[in-house]
Amino acid sequence: MGFKPDKAKEIASHITVDPARGSGHAWGSQMKGDKNHLRTRVGKNGMDYKGYNIAVHELGHNVEQTISLYMVDNYLMAGVPNTAFTEAFAFTFQKHDLDLLGIKDNDPNKEYLATLDNFWMAYEIMGVSLVDMKVWTWMYAHPDATPAQLKETVISMAKEVWNKYYADVLGVKDCPILAIYSHMIDSPLYLPNYPVGHLIDFQLAQWFKGKNFADEAIRIYSAGKLIPQEWMKHAVGSEISIKPMIEATDAAIKVVK
Repeated sequence: MGFKPDKAKEIASHITVDPARGSGHAWGSQMKGDKNHLRTRVGKNGMDYKGYNIAVHELGHNVEQTISLYMVDNYLMAGVPNTAFTEAFAFTFQKHDLDLLGIKDNDPNKEYLATLDNFWMAYEIMGVSLVDMKVWTWMYAHPDATPAQLKETVISMAKEVWNKYYADVLGVKDCPILAIYSHMIDSPLYLPNYPVGHLIDFQLAQWFKGKNFADEAIRIYSAGKLIPQEWMKHAVGSEISIKPMIEATDAAIKVVK
């Protein structure tokens, strides 16, 4: 990833790896001297590609967690503005998983395909995010709701969002799949961080082109917990926007049929 050997060892010394019971997770430390935990699934026959892909994503979180704890000006500024910003860095790492194995993709359309992939991932998770927001709004309005009522509401709202934004595109109505994410109740309003993370990831990827990734990553993520748009202007010189992704997707569609 472009980190100098001594800096890579320094960052790695603050990360430890645990087997995950679920798919994977990154748990950052809250104090210097403690470890950031990278958790990924290792099956009885060893790690498969899915486990590895998730591990690289979680490693991105851990590297961010280390930089934003140890390299900020002041401990009280440690961290990132919100979860979308650490997700963006994890997405950046995840996209390089095959590069880290020495497997090169020489497809001339690689960048266009990556743009379309980013667009579709954002489109998919935006639906889940809308369900998340609608469900929590409903729960605040119905504080005495039963588990059964909540379940019925989540499924109903998932179908409602699906029919409005996905049915015409994918040709299926009343699909409840947007209700599947366990984050929805376990981590309140976490899911909207993913689509915003994709937008930030896309803008960062454009910025990293032609620059040393590691040097820029340290410069950007050592800024700490600034106001989101100030953090973004410090990072890439402009605020968070969907415009770069839309424009790049429009260009990619003209090339990739």
